[in-house]
Amino acid sequence: MRVILSWILVLAVTLPVAATAQSFTPYPGSKPDQAAADEAMKRAGAGKRVGVYLTNDPFEKVVTFYRALYKETQGAGPSRLPNGQKVQWAFFVLDGAKDLSASKSWMKIQRPFIGDVVMQGITPQYTDVRDVTVIETVEEK
Repeated sequence: MRVILSWILVLAVTLPVAATAQSFTPYPGSKPDQAAADEAMKRAGAGKRVGVYLTNDPFEKVVTFYRALYKETQGAGPSRLPNGQKVQWAFFVLDGAKDLSASKSWMKIQRPFIGDVVMQGITPQYTDVRDVTVIETVEEK
């Protein structure tokens, strides 16, 4: 009887968390980019794990796939590169948080891929810009 009550207590405590937390589902056909993930992890700081996946599929197709799985939320980033190229962004929380600031597990979809941003004075310089859609996951450990 005591074992049964212990299991009921464990289920009562963990089910609400399991119902809201979702694991990341890679976009079909996307390829992990470990070098880009390593660079992103350096920028993210200690205590965060970052994954980077790339696909040639259009931004909207990737966003549509993830809208069926996760809660979309607001995020920020540049709307255009200095050369005028449009940057598309979408953000999703995977842990049921109300927004990115409260989330410990979230993802970003972006096109084009921007490998790094280096500040030269007050002017950002974008490097390693590629015409692909990037899916970046961030998880606090």
